[in-house]
Amino acid sequence: MPAFPPLEAPPLRLEPVAVEHAEEMHAVLADPSIYEFLDEDEPPTLEWLRSAYERRAKGESPEGDELWFNWMIRRDDGRLIGYVQATVESPEVCWIAYVLTAEGRGQGHATRAVTAMVDYLHRAHDVPRLLASVDAANARSIALLVRLGFAEADADLCRAFEIDGSDRLFVRPLPSA
Repeated sequence: MPAFPPLEAPPLRLEPVAVEHAEEMHAVLADPSIYEFLDEDEPPTLEWLRSAYERRAKGESPEGDELWFNWMIRRDDGRLIGYVQATVESPEVCWIAYVLTAEGRGQGHATRAVTAMVDYLHRAHDVPRLLASVDAANARSIALLVRLGFAEADADLCRAFEIDGSDRLFVRPLPSA
């Protein structure tokens, strides 16, 4: 039983991460366009990805001090096209992230998937504020965040979260559930 539920975002289904996703996602994460604006590389091996998914599927950090939500994004034709994730570090700090393959972009899939995740976080966990760090050159991602009601954070908040270099911090307050 997953630590968090599947989510519907028609025509997409967000599936809680499971070890069984590793093989299909390893191929998906081989898309070099994914890493254009990320500070990470593709998973080094399939076994590494299996191990990572096994940890993430538990829904919390090994210490139990963070909640981890990771969903694989599956199109209605059955193909995985990326993932959305959230990390609740504290009652006031919830980071979100999303990654879509080139074939998954430009069709509203990111908007639907992130919206479904945000709705779940608000409804089920009463998260008061969402944070997202984005490379300043990633115009597509910045446009998505703005479309979803995020605003660029002020300098004080950026300093508090040690955002520097080429990243920009976006924040979206949520009303209390």
